[in-house]
Amino acid sequence: MKNEKIQHVVTRIKGTFNDFTRGQKAVTIIAALVAIAGAVVFFMWVSKPTMVPLYTTPVSDTDAAAIQSKLTSSGVKYTLSGNTFQVPQDQRDKVRLDLAAENLPSKTDASQGYGLVEKAPVTASDEQQRILIQRATEGELASAIQKIDTVQEATVHLALPKEDVFVRQKTNPTASVLVKPKANQTVSASQVESIVHLVSASVPKLTPGNVTVTDSQGRLLSAQGTLSASAGEARLAQQQATSMALQTKIQAMLDKAVGMGNSTTTVNTDMNYDNSKVETNEYLQPKPGAPALQNDNTRETLTGSGQTPIGGVLGPDNIPVPNGNAGNSRQNWEKTTTKEVQPYGTRRTLTDQATGGVSRLNVAVMLDQRTTGAINQQQIQQLVATAAGINPQRGDVITVSKVPFDQTAAQAQAQADAAAAEQKRMDDLWALAKNIGLLLLLLLALLIGFLSTRTRKREVEIEESESIDTPTLPELPGGRGALGELEGSPAAYDLDGDELPVVEATPVDPQSIARAAAREEISGLVEDSPEEVARLLRGWMAERK
Repeated sequence: MKNEKIQHVVTRIKGTFNDFTRGQKAVTIIAALVAIAGAVVFFMWVSKPTMVPLYTTPVSDTDAAAIQSKLTSSGVKYTLSGNTFQVPQDQRDKVRLDLAAENLPSKTDASQGYGLVEKAPVTASDEQQRILIQRATEGELASAIQKIDTVQEATVHLALPKEDVFVRQKTNPTASVLVKPKANQTVSASQVESIVHLVSASVPKLTPGNVTVTDSQGRLLSAQGTLSASAGEARLAQQQATSMALQTKIQAMLDKAVGMGNSTTTVNTDMNYDNSKVETNEYLQPKPGAPALQNDNTRETLTGSGQTPIGGVLGPDNIPVPNGNAGNSRQNWEKTTTKEVQPYGTRRTLTDQATGGVSRLNVAVMLDQRTTGAINQQQIQQLVATAAGINPQRGDVITVSKVPFDQTAAQAQAQADAAAAEQKRMDDLWALAKNIGLLLLLLLALLIGFLSTRTRKREVEIEESESIDTPTLPELPGGRGALGELEGSPAAYDLDGDELPVVEATPVDPQSIARAAAREEISGLVEDSPEEVARLLRGWMAERK
Protein backbone atom coordinates (compact mmCIF):
# COMPACT_ATOMS: atom_id res chain seq x y z
CA MET A 1 0.00 0.00 0.00
CA LYS A 2 2.80 2.34 0.90
CA ASN A 3 4.67 1.49 -2.30
CA GLU A 4 1.58 2.28 -4.34
CA LYS A 5 1.23 5.66 -2.63
CA ILE A 6 4.88 6.45 -3.21
CA GLN A 7 4.62 5.36 -6.82
CA HIS A 8 1.50 7.44 -7.23
CA VAL A 9 3.27 10.53 -5.80
CA VAL A 10 6.29 9.95 -8.04
CA THR A 11 4.04 9.54 -11.04
CA ARG A 12 2.24 12.79 -10.27
CA ILE A 13 5.57 14.61 -9.84
CA LYS A 14 6.83 13.25 -13.15
CA GLY A 15 3.62 14.20 -14.87
CA THR A 16 3.72 17.70 -13.46
CA PHE A 17 7.38 18.10 -14.45
CA ASN A 18 6.67 16.85 -17.99
CA ASP A 19 3.91 19.42 -18.32
CA PHE A 20 6.42 22.23 -17.63
CA THR A 21 7.90 24.27 -20.45
CA ARG A 22 11.65 24.41 -21.01
CA GLY A 23 11.98 27.61 -19.00
CA GLN A 24 10.03 26.15 -16.10
CA LYS A 25 12.13 22.99 -16.17
CA ALA A 26 15.38 25.01 -16.12
CA VAL A 27 14.21 27.17 -13.21
CA THR A 28 13.05 24.09 -11.30
CA ILE A 29 16.34 22.25 -11.83
CA ILE A 30 18.41 25.29 -10.76
CA ALA A 31 16.27 25.82 -7.67
CA ALA A 32 16.61 22.15 -6.74
CA LEU A 33 20.40 22.25 -7.14
CA VAL A 34 20.66 25.43 -5.04
CA ALA A 35 18.50 23.88 -2.34
CA ILE A 36 20.61 20.72 -2.30
CA ALA A 37 23.88 22.70 -2.12
CA GLY A 38 22.50 24.87 0.69
CA ALA A 39 21.38 21.82 2.61
CA VAL A 40 24.81 20.21 2.22
CA VAL A 41 26.60 23.36 3.44
CA PHE A 42 24.19 23.71 6.34
CA PHE A 43 24.65 20.12 7.48
CA MET A 44 28.43 20.43 7.15
CA TRP A 45 28.37 23.58 9.29
CA VAL A 46 26.09 21.98 11.88
CA SER A 47 28.16 18.80 12.06
CA LYS A 48 31.48 20.70 12.37
CA PRO A 49 32.68 20.52 16.01
CA THR A 50 33.33 23.66 18.06
CA MET A 51 37.08 24.11 18.48
CA VAL A 52 38.47 25.55 21.74
CA PRO A 53 42.07 26.13 22.91
CA LEU A 54 43.61 23.10 24.58
CA TYR A 55 45.67 25.33 26.93
CA THR A 56 45.20 29.00 27.70
CA THR A 57 48.90 29.77 27.15
CA PRO A 58 51.17 28.63 24.30
CA VAL A 59 53.40 25.67 25.07
CA SER A 60 57.10 25.36 24.32
CA ASP A 61 58.38 24.02 21.02
CA THR A 62 59.42 20.69 22.56
CA ASP A 63 56.04 20.21 24.22
CA ALA A 64 54.25 21.27 21.03
CA ALA A 65 56.00 18.53 19.04
CA ALA A 66 55.18 15.91 21.67
CA ILE A 67 51.54 17.02 21.95
CA GLN A 68 51.12 17.01 18.17
CA SER A 69 52.45 13.45 17.97
CA LYS A 70 50.14 12.34 20.77
CA LEU A 71 47.04 13.93 19.20
CA THR A 72 47.84 12.44 15.80
CA SER A 73 48.28 8.95 17.22
CA SER A 74 45.05 9.29 19.23
CA GLY A 75 43.05 10.35 16.18
CA VAL A 76 41.87 13.59 17.76
CA LYS A 77 41.05 16.40 15.36
CA TYR A 78 43.03 19.54 16.09
CA THR A 79 44.20 22.82 14.59
CA LEU A 80 47.58 24.38 15.27
CA SER A 81 48.31 28.12 15.27
CA GLY A 82 51.84 28.83 16.39
CA ASN A 83 52.19 26.87 19.62
CA THR A 84 48.48 26.96 20.46
CA PHE A 85 46.38 23.82 19.92
CA GLN A 86 42.62 23.83 19.40
CA VAL A 87 40.58 20.64 19.89
CA PRO A 88 36.84 19.85 19.88
CA GLN A 89 35.13 21.25 22.94
CA ASP A 90 33.59 17.93 23.99
CA GLN A 91 37.02 16.23 23.93
CA ARG A 92 39.18 18.89 25.60
CA ASP A 93 38.98 17.53 29.16
CA LYS A 94 39.73 13.96 28.07
CA VAL A 95 42.67 15.10 25.94
CA ARG A 96 44.08 17.09 28.87
CA LEU A 97 43.94 14.05 31.14
CA ASP A 98 45.59 11.84 28.52
CA LEU A 99 48.39 14.37 28.01
CA ALA A 100 48.85 14.82 31.76
CA ALA A 101 49.37 11.06 32.03
CA GLU A 102 52.20 11.46 29.54
CA ASN A 103 53.64 14.39 31.59
CA LEU A 104 52.64 16.90 28.93
CA PRO A 105 53.17 19.76 28.88
CA SER A 106 56.41 18.94 30.63
CA LYS A 107 58.38 21.31 32.85
CA THR A 108 62.12 21.62 32.80
CA ASP A 109 64.21 21.59 35.96
CA ALA A 110 64.68 25.34 35.76
CA SER A 111 60.92 25.95 35.83
CA GLN A 112 59.83 23.60 38.60
CA GLY A 113 60.50 26.20 41.26
CA TYR A 114 60.48 25.24 44.89
CA GLY A 115 59.32 21.73 44.02
CA LEU A 116 63.00 20.88 43.65
CA VAL A 117 63.60 21.73 47.30
CA GLU A 118 60.69 19.56 48.38
CA LYS A 119 62.11 16.62 46.45
CA ALA A 120 65.60 17.05 47.90
CA PRO A 121 66.87 13.95 49.72
CA VAL A 122 67.51 14.06 53.43
CA THR A 123 71.16 13.14 52.94
CA ALA A 124 71.83 16.13 50.65
CA SER A 125 74.93 18.11 51.55
CA ASP A 126 75.01 21.84 52.13
CA GLU A 127 76.42 22.43 48.66
CA GLN A 128 73.66 20.39 47.06
CA GLN A 129 71.02 22.25 49.02
CA ARG A 130 72.53 25.57 48.00
CA ILE A 131 72.43 24.58 44.33
CA LEU A 132 68.85 23.32 44.65
CA ILE A 133 67.74 26.57 46.26
CA GLN A 134 69.45 28.55 43.50
CA ARG A 135 67.76 26.48 40.78
CA ALA A 136 64.43 26.80 42.55
CA THR A 137 64.84 30.58 42.69
CA GLU A 138 65.68 30.65 38.99
CA GLY A 139 62.57 28.60 38.19
CA GLU A 140 60.28 30.79 40.27
CA LEU A 141 61.66 33.94 38.66
CA ALA A 142 61.23 32.45 35.18
CA SER A 143 57.61 31.55 35.97
CA ALA A 144 56.95 35.07 37.24
CA ILE A 145 58.50 36.68 34.15
CA GLN A 146 56.41 34.45 31.85
CA LYS A 147 53.26 35.99 33.31
CA ILE A 148 54.07 39.25 31.47
CA ASP A 149 51.75 39.62 28.49
CA THR A 150 54.43 39.89 25.81
CA VAL A 151 56.74 37.14 27.15
CA GLN A 152 56.23 33.56 25.99
CA GLU A 153 59.25 31.89 27.61
CA ALA A 154 61.86 33.05 30.09
CA THR A 155 65.08 31.60 31.45
CA VAL A 156 66.91 33.01 34.47
CA HIS A 157 70.50 32.28 35.46
CA LEU A 158 71.92 33.47 38.77
CA ALA A 159 75.59 33.75 39.66
CA LEU A 160 75.58 33.76 43.45
CA PRO A 161 78.95 33.89 45.22
CA LYS A 162 79.53 31.44 48.01
CA GLU A 163 79.30 32.95 51.47
CA ASP A 164 82.63 32.49 53.26
CA VAL A 165 83.84 34.36 56.32
CA PHE A 166 87.48 33.85 55.36
CA VAL A 167 87.18 35.73 52.05
CA ARG A 168 88.30 39.35 52.18
CA GLN A 169 87.17 40.58 48.78
CA LYS A 170 83.60 39.50 48.23
CA THR A 171 82.02 39.57 44.77
CA ASN A 172 78.50 40.79 44.15
CA PRO A 173 75.84 38.44 42.71
CA THR A 174 74.84 38.86 39.07
CA ALA A 175 71.92 37.62 36.98
CA SER A 176 71.10 37.12 33.31
CA VAL A 177 67.60 36.78 31.87
CA LEU A 178 66.70 35.38 28.45
CA VAL A 179 63.17 36.15 27.23
CA LYS A 180 61.33 34.93 24.15
CA PRO A 181 58.60 37.36 23.04
CA LYS A 182 55.29 36.15 21.73
CA ALA A 183 54.64 36.15 18.00
CA ASN A 184 54.48 39.64 16.46
CA GLN A 185 55.16 41.28 19.85
CA THR A 186 58.13 42.97 21.48
CA VAL A 187 59.16 43.53 25.07
CA SER A 188 58.98 47.25 25.82
CA ALA A 189 61.59 49.21 27.75
CA SER A 190 59.29 49.57 30.76
CA GLN A 191 58.74 45.81 30.83
CA VAL A 192 62.51 45.24 30.66
CA GLU A 193 62.97 47.57 33.61
CA SER A 194 60.27 45.67 35.50
CA ILE A 195 62.09 42.40 34.83
CA VAL A 196 65.36 43.90 36.07
CA HIS A 197 63.83 45.14 39.32
CA LEU A 198 61.88 41.91 39.81
CA VAL A 199 65.05 39.82 39.63
CA SER A 200 67.16 42.19 41.70
CA ALA A 201 64.55 42.40 44.46
CA SER A 202 64.29 38.61 44.68
CA VAL A 203 67.98 37.93 45.30
CA PRO A 204 69.83 39.32 48.33
CA LYS A 205 72.58 41.84 47.58
CA LEU A 206 71.73 41.83 43.86
CA THR A 207 71.56 45.35 42.47
CA PRO A 208 69.62 46.29 39.31
CA GLY A 209 72.87 47.29 37.66
CA ASN A 210 74.08 43.67 37.79
CA VAL A 211 71.12 42.25 35.84
CA THR A 212 71.36 41.66 32.09
CA VAL A 213 68.29 41.01 29.90
CA THR A 214 68.47 39.67 26.32
CA ASP A 215 65.86 38.30 23.94
CA SER A 216 65.78 35.16 21.83
CA GLN A 217 67.10 37.09 18.81
CA GLY A 218 70.30 37.94 20.68
CA ARG A 219 69.46 41.61 21.18
CA LEU A 220 70.66 43.21 24.40
CA LEU A 221 67.70 44.78 26.16
CA SER A 222 69.36 45.80 29.42
CA ALA A 223 73.09 45.58 30.15
CA GLN A 224 74.91 45.82 33.45
CA GLY A 225 75.28 49.38 34.62
CA THR A 226 72.43 50.76 32.49
CA LEU A 227 69.50 51.61 34.69
CA SER A 228 66.06 53.03 34.08
CA ALA A 229 65.71 52.26 30.40
CA SER A 230 62.20 53.65 30.52
CA ALA A 231 63.50 56.98 31.84
CA GLY A 232 65.34 57.66 28.59
CA GLU A 233 62.29 56.57 26.66
CA ALA A 234 60.12 58.93 28.70
CA ARG A 235 62.53 61.82 28.14
CA LEU A 236 62.55 61.23 24.41
CA ALA A 237 58.75 61.05 24.37
CA GLN A 238 58.52 64.32 26.32
CA GLN A 239 60.95 66.02 23.95
CA GLN A 240 59.04 64.81 20.90
CA ALA A 241 55.71 65.84 22.43
CA THR A 242 57.01 69.35 23.17
CA SER A 243 58.37 69.73 19.65
CA MET A 244 55.16 68.40 18.10
CA ALA A 245 52.98 70.74 20.18
CA LEU A 246 54.96 73.80 19.07
CA GLN A 247 55.07 72.58 15.49
CA THR A 248 51.32 72.04 15.40
CA LYS A 249 50.63 75.49 16.83
CA ILE A 250 52.97 77.23 14.37
CA GLN A 251 51.67 75.23 11.40
CA ALA A 252 48.05 76.08 12.25
CA MET A 253 48.94 79.77 12.30
CA LEU A 254 50.79 79.53 8.97
CA ASP A 255 47.92 77.66 7.32
CA LYS A 256 45.61 80.56 8.12
CA ALA A 257 48.14 83.09 6.87
CA VAL A 258 49.46 81.51 3.65
CA GLY A 259 46.96 78.74 2.98
CA MET A 260 46.91 75.01 3.46
CA GLY A 261 49.87 73.19 1.92
CA ASN A 262 51.91 76.32 1.22
CA SER A 263 54.20 76.03 4.23
CA THR A 264 55.95 73.48 6.38
CA THR A 265 57.41 73.77 9.88
CA THR A 266 60.02 71.80 11.80
CA VAL A 267 60.76 72.35 15.50
CA ASN A 268 63.69 70.85 17.36
CA THR A 269 63.59 71.17 21.13
CA ASP A 270 66.55 70.70 23.47
CA MET A 271 65.51 69.76 26.99
CA ASN A 272 67.54 70.15 30.17
CA TYR A 273 67.32 67.19 32.53
CA ASP A 274 70.18 68.19 34.85
CA ASN A 275 69.38 68.20 38.55
CA SER A 276 70.72 71.44 40.07
CA LYS A 277 70.31 73.46 43.25
CA VAL A 278 70.91 77.22 43.52
CA GLU A 279 71.81 78.82 46.87
CA THR A 280 71.55 82.63 47.13
CA ASN A 281 72.78 84.77 50.07
CA GLU A 282 71.65 88.41 50.22
CA TYR A 283 72.83 91.12 52.66
CA LEU A 284 70.15 93.69 53.42
CA GLN A 285 70.67 97.33 54.45
CA PRO A 286 69.88 98.10 58.14
CA LYS A 287 66.73 99.94 58.90
CA PRO A 288 67.07 103.67 59.69
CA GLY A 289 67.18 104.41 63.46
CA ALA A 290 67.96 100.87 64.44
CA PRO A 291 70.25 100.62 67.51
CA ALA A 292 73.84 99.68 66.87
CA LEU A 293 74.65 96.07 67.23
CA GLN A 294 78.15 96.88 68.57
CA ASN A 295 79.62 100.24 69.78
CA ASP A 296 83.39 100.68 70.57
CA ASN A 297 84.83 104.02 71.84
CA THR A 298 88.63 104.56 72.16
CA ARG A 299 90.15 107.73 73.69
CA GLU A 300 93.92 108.55 73.86
CA THR A 301 95.31 111.55 75.91
CA LEU A 302 98.92 112.80 76.11
CA THR A 303 100.03 115.56 78.61
CA GLY A 304 103.66 116.86 79.15
CA SER A 305 106.26 119.60 78.69
CA GLY A 306 108.69 120.05 75.89
CA GLN A 307 110.53 122.38 73.69
CA THR A 308 108.55 124.74 71.64
CA PRO A 309 108.57 123.60 68.11
CA ILE A 310 110.90 125.41 65.84
CA GLY A 311 108.98 127.59 63.46
CA GLY A 312 109.94 129.43 60.34
CA VAL A 313 110.25 128.80 56.69
CA LEU A 314 112.07 125.76 55.47
CA GLY A 315 115.33 126.44 53.88
CA PRO A 316 116.71 124.87 50.77
CA ASP A 317 117.78 121.80 52.67
CA ASN A 318 114.38 121.43 54.40
CA ILE A 319 115.95 122.72 57.62
CA PRO A 320 113.67 125.04 59.51
CA VAL A 321 114.99 128.45 60.10
CA PRO A 322 114.83 129.41 63.79
CA ASN A 323 112.46 132.20 64.55
CA GLY A 324 114.31 133.20 67.71
CA ASN A 325 111.37 132.31 69.99
CA ALA A 326 112.68 129.00 71.29
CA GLY A 327 111.87 128.18 74.86
CA ASN A 328 110.05 125.77 77.17
CA SER A 329 106.23 125.16 76.65
CA ARG A 330 103.51 122.79 77.92
CA GLN A 331 101.90 120.32 75.38
CA ASN A 332 98.53 118.38 75.69
CA TRP A 333 97.32 115.71 73.04
CA GLU A 334 94.03 113.87 72.95
CA LYS A 335 92.56 111.30 70.42
CA THR A 336 89.08 109.75 70.50
CA THR A 337 87.98 106.83 68.20
CA THR A 338 84.39 105.56 67.94
CA LYS A 339 83.47 102.27 66.17
CA GLU A 340 79.86 101.20 65.64
CA VAL A 341 78.61 97.94 64.08
CA GLN A 342 75.16 98.40 62.59
CA PRO A 343 72.80 95.40 62.36
CA TYR A 344 72.24 94.19 58.76
CA GLY A 345 69.85 91.54 57.47
CA THR A 346 70.72 88.39 55.55
CA ARG A 347 68.55 86.27 53.23
CA ARG A 348 69.45 82.72 52.18
CA THR A 349 67.50 81.13 49.33
CA LEU A 350 67.84 77.47 48.26
CA THR A 351 66.21 76.67 44.90
CA ASP A 352 65.85 73.26 43.23
CA GLN A 353 65.62 73.76 39.48
CA ALA A 354 63.08 71.42 37.93
CA THR A 355 64.26 69.05 35.20
CA GLY A 356 62.70 68.85 31.77
CA GLY A 357 62.83 72.54 30.96
CA VAL A 358 63.43 73.85 27.46
CA SER A 359 67.04 74.87 27.07
CA ARG A 360 66.97 75.76 23.38
CA LEU A 361 64.58 75.98 20.45
CA ASN A 362 65.40 75.60 16.76
CA VAL A 363 62.56 76.49 14.39
CA ALA A 364 62.71 76.17 10.60
CA VAL A 365 59.91 77.41 8.34
CA MET A 366 59.68 76.92 4.58
CA LEU A 367 57.23 78.85 2.41
CA ASP A 368 56.22 77.94 -1.12
CA GLN A 369 57.74 80.57 -3.35
CA ARG A 370 55.07 80.14 -6.04
CA THR A 371 52.17 81.10 -3.78
CA THR A 372 53.81 83.26 -1.09
CA GLY A 373 55.98 85.50 -3.23
CA ALA A 374 54.21 88.68 -2.13
CA ILE A 375 54.25 87.85 1.60
CA ASN A 376 56.71 89.71 3.82
CA GLN A 377 59.22 87.14 5.01
CA GLN A 378 60.38 89.27 7.94
CA GLN A 379 56.84 89.61 9.21
CA ILE A 380 56.34 85.85 9.06
CA GLN A 381 59.55 85.37 11.03
CA GLN A 382 58.38 87.74 13.75
CA LEU A 383 55.02 86.00 14.01
CA VAL A 384 56.62 82.58 14.28
CA ALA A 385 59.12 83.82 16.88
CA THR A 386 56.30 85.19 19.00
CA ALA A 387 54.20 82.05 18.68
CA ALA A 388 57.10 79.73 19.55
CA GLY A 389 58.46 81.89 22.37
CA ILE A 390 61.91 82.39 20.85
CA ASN A 391 64.46 83.70 23.36
CA PRO A 392 67.67 84.95 21.69
CA GLN A 393 69.49 85.11 25.03
CA ARG A 394 68.89 81.39 25.41
CA GLY A 395 70.42 80.71 22.01
CA ASP A 396 67.17 80.02 20.16
CA VAL A 397 67.36 80.06 16.36
CA ILE A 398 64.55 80.67 13.85
CA THR A 399 64.90 80.50 10.08
CA VAL A 400 62.27 81.38 7.47
CA SER A 401 62.99 80.65 3.80
CA LYS A 402 61.06 80.74 0.54
CA VAL A 403 61.67 77.83 -1.80
CA PRO A 404 59.62 76.31 -4.64
CA PHE A 405 57.81 73.23 -3.36
CA ASP A 406 57.91 69.97 -5.30
CA GLN A 407 54.30 69.22 -6.22
CA THR A 408 55.00 65.88 -7.92
CA ALA A 409 54.15 63.76 -4.91
CA ALA A 410 51.05 65.82 -4.10
CA GLN A 411 49.80 65.58 -7.68
CA ALA A 412 50.49 61.86 -7.78
CA GLN A 413 48.65 61.41 -4.49
CA ALA A 414 45.72 63.47 -5.76
CA GLN A 415 45.57 61.38 -8.93
CA ALA A 416 45.78 58.19 -6.90
CA ASP A 417 42.97 59.39 -4.62
CA ALA A 418 40.85 60.33 -7.60
CA ALA A 419 41.51 56.97 -9.25
CA ALA A 420 40.67 55.15 -6.03
CA ALA A 421 37.44 57.14 -5.67
CA GLU A 422 36.50 56.42 -9.29
CA GLN A 423 37.30 52.74 -8.86
CA LYS A 424 35.17 52.61 -5.72
CA ARG A 425 32.33 54.30 -7.56
CA MET A 426 32.59 51.82 -10.43
CA ASP A 427 32.71 48.91 -8.00
CA ASP A 428 29.59 50.21 -6.29
CA LEU A 429 27.87 50.60 -9.66
CA TRP A 430 28.86 47.09 -10.71
CA ALA A 431 27.63 45.68 -7.42
CA LEU A 432 24.35 47.56 -7.82
CA ALA A 433 24.05 46.39 -11.43
CA LYS A 434 24.67 42.79 -10.39
CA ASN A 435 22.01 42.98 -7.72
CA ILE A 436 19.55 44.59 -10.10
CA GLY A 437 20.40 42.01 -12.77
CA LEU A 438 19.82 39.13 -10.37
CA LEU A 439 16.54 40.68 -9.27
CA LEU A 440 15.41 41.18 -12.87
CA LEU A 441 16.45 37.64 -13.75
CA LEU A 442 14.43 36.31 -10.85
CA LEU A 443 11.41 38.40 -11.83
CA LEU A 444 11.79 37.29 -15.45
CA ALA A 445 11.93 33.65 -14.40
CA LEU A 446 8.81 34.11 -12.27
CA LEU A 447 7.04 35.89 -15.13
CA ILE A 448 7.97 33.18 -17.62
CA GLY A 449 6.79 30.51 -15.22
CA PHE A 450 3.52 32.34 -14.62
CA LEU A 451 2.86 32.89 -18.33
CA SER A 452 3.83 29.33 -19.16
CA THR A 453 1.45 28.03 -16.52
CA ARG A 454 -1.41 30.09 -17.88
CA THR A 455 -0.65 29.04 -21.46
CA ARG A 456 -0.46 25.40 -20.48
CA LYS A 457 -3.72 25.68 -18.58
CA ARG A 458 -5.49 27.17 -21.60
CA GLU A 459 -4.10 24.46 -23.88
CA VAL A 460 -5.36 21.77 -21.51
CA GLU A 461 -8.82 23.38 -21.41
CA ILE A 462 -8.96 23.58 -25.21
CA GLU A 463 -7.82 19.98 -25.62
CA GLU A 464 -10.43 18.80 -23.12
CA SER A 465 -13.18 20.78 -24.85
CA GLU A 466 -12.28 19.42 -28.30
CA SER A 467 -12.23 15.85 -27.04
CA ILE A 468 -15.94 16.01 -25.99
CA ASP A 469 -18.38 14.22 -28.31
CA THR A 470 -20.96 16.93 -28.97
CA PRO A 471 -23.84 14.72 -30.32
CA THR A 472 -23.99 12.71 -27.08
CA LEU A 473 -23.76 15.72 -24.77
CA PRO A 474 -26.55 15.31 -22.18
CA GLU A 475 -28.36 17.97 -20.31
CA LEU A 476 -26.45 19.50 -17.46
CA PRO A 477 -28.04 20.83 -14.32
CA GLY A 478 -28.89 24.40 -14.76
CA GLY A 479 -28.37 24.18 -18.55
CA ARG A 480 -30.88 24.61 -21.38
CA GLY A 481 -30.28 21.43 -23.28
CA ALA A 482 -27.69 20.35 -25.75
CA LEU A 483 -28.01 21.35 -29.33
CA GLY A 484 -31.70 20.69 -29.89
CA GLU A 485 -32.71 24.17 -28.93
CA LEU A 486 -30.02 25.61 -31.18
CA GLU A 487 -31.31 23.94 -34.37
CA GLY A 488 -34.57 25.14 -35.83
CA SER A 489 -36.32 25.92 -32.55
CA PRO A 490 -38.05 29.30 -32.62
CA ALA A 491 -38.21 29.35 -28.86
CA ALA A 492 -34.49 29.56 -28.80
CA TYR A 493 -34.65 32.95 -30.45
CA ASP A 494 -37.77 34.27 -28.66
CA LEU A 495 -37.20 37.50 -26.78
CA ASP A 496 -40.09 38.76 -24.57
CA GLY A 497 -42.58 36.78 -26.65
CA ASP A 498 -41.80 38.70 -29.82
CA GLU A 499 -40.74 36.78 -32.83
CA LEU A 500 -37.62 38.12 -34.46
CA PRO A 501 -37.67 38.90 -38.14
CA VAL A 502 -36.09 36.34 -40.40
CA VAL A 503 -33.04 37.59 -42.20
CA GLU A 504 -31.42 35.66 -44.94
CA ALA A 505 -27.78 35.03 -44.24
CA THR A 506 -24.88 33.46 -45.93
CA PRO A 507 -25.01 29.69 -45.63
CA VAL A 508 -22.80 28.47 -42.83
CA ASP A 509 -21.73 24.98 -41.97
CA PRO A 510 -24.07 23.78 -39.23
CA GLN A 511 -21.35 21.71 -37.64
CA SER A 512 -19.13 24.78 -37.21
CA ILE A 513 -21.98 26.66 -35.60
CA ALA A 514 -22.74 23.78 -33.31
CA ARG A 515 -19.08 23.38 -32.38
CA ALA A 516 -18.70 27.09 -31.57
CA ALA A 517 -21.88 27.11 -29.51
CA ALA A 518 -20.73 24.04 -27.64
CA ARG A 519 -17.40 25.65 -26.84
CA GLU A 520 -19.13 28.77 -25.58
CA GLU A 521 -21.54 26.79 -23.43
CA ILE A 522 -18.77 24.62 -22.06
CA SER A 523 -16.71 27.71 -21.17
CA GLY A 524 -19.67 29.15 -19.33
CA LEU A 525 -20.24 25.92 -17.48
CA VAL A 526 -16.59 25.71 -16.52
CA GLU A 527 -16.73 29.20 -15.08
CA ASP A 528 -20.07 28.68 -13.30
CA SER A 529 -19.76 25.08 -12.12
CA PRO A 530 -16.15 23.93 -12.32
CA GLU A 531 -16.69 21.10 -9.85
CA GLU A 532 -19.56 19.59 -11.87
CA VAL A 533 -17.53 19.79 -15.07
CA ALA A 534 -14.55 18.14 -13.42
CA ARG A 535 -16.77 15.33 -12.07
CA LEU A 536 -18.24 14.82 -15.54
CA LEU A 537 -14.83 14.69 -17.20
CA ARG A 538 -13.57 12.15 -14.68
CA GLY A 539 -16.63 9.98 -15.40
CA TRP A 540 -15.94 10.08 -19.14
CA MET A 541 -12.31 9.19 -18.65
CA ALA A 542 -13.31 6.25 -16.45
CA GLU A 543 -15.78 5.01 -19.11
CA ARG A 544 -13.08 5.16 -21.81
CA LYS A 545 -10.72 3.08 -19.72
